[in-house]
Amino acid sequence: MAVPETNADTRAHPTVTHTVERLLFEERTRWAMHVHDGLTQAVTSAVLELQTLRHRIQAEPEEAIAVLHEVEAAIRADLRDIREVLFDLQEERPGHQQAPLAALAGALAARWKLRARIATEGDVGSLGDSAYEAAHGIIGEALANVAKHAGSDEVRIRLMVADGALHIDVEDHGCGVPIAAVTEEEQHFGIRMMRTRAAEAGGTFEMASTPGHGTRVVAVLPVGVRGEER
Repeated sequence: MAVPETNADTRAHPTVTHTVERLLFEERTRWAMHVHDGLTQAVTSAVLELQTLRHRIQAEPEEAIAVLHEVEAAIRADLRDIREVLFDLQEERPGHQQAPLAALAGALAARWKLRARIATEGDVGSLGDSAYEAAHGIIGEALANVAKHAGSDEVRIRLMVADGALHIDVEDHGCGVPIAAVTEEEQHFGIRMMRTRAAEAGGTFEMASTPGHGTRVVAVLPVGVRGEER
């Protein structure tokens, strides 16, 4: 009895292929946001400092040298972060210890040389991992925008936990930006990133800005549970 000849189809099932591609895209997006949240903002800050030094190096040499030491220290810290990113890409590590969110906001403001008034209300220290990571990205990008676009070094940050949600409110009274810049059609990567961060954490994001009257970023994120899976 002849056995029918069969040709094994080694191609992956379309559903499996789609799932793998989606997971790869999500992972690439996650790392793009991670790099943007930390390394891109840090390098931009260093570049702005160096640009300022070009005008101070002759008039105020001692002060300029002091700032150079600060920039060098910041870049060395960024190099450590880059090594950690490369290490993370090679193997999975246990979850890191969260820094208090208010302290994190203060450190981010200090990196951008901003004078921040930070107010907290409720149990801001008990955030789930996704809420904490989203808050980190949103606050960092909002402060970067203040430093680069507001024309003012003063910013107000309010962090409040109520009814199972973290409320983030970052506001400056700088020059503001044209309203078209904050519409979904024309918003730049940083604004899209903040919106995506909030959505992935199950929350909401709003940004309002009027030329001459500053910019306000508001996000509401479910608190979640510490140690939760992504």
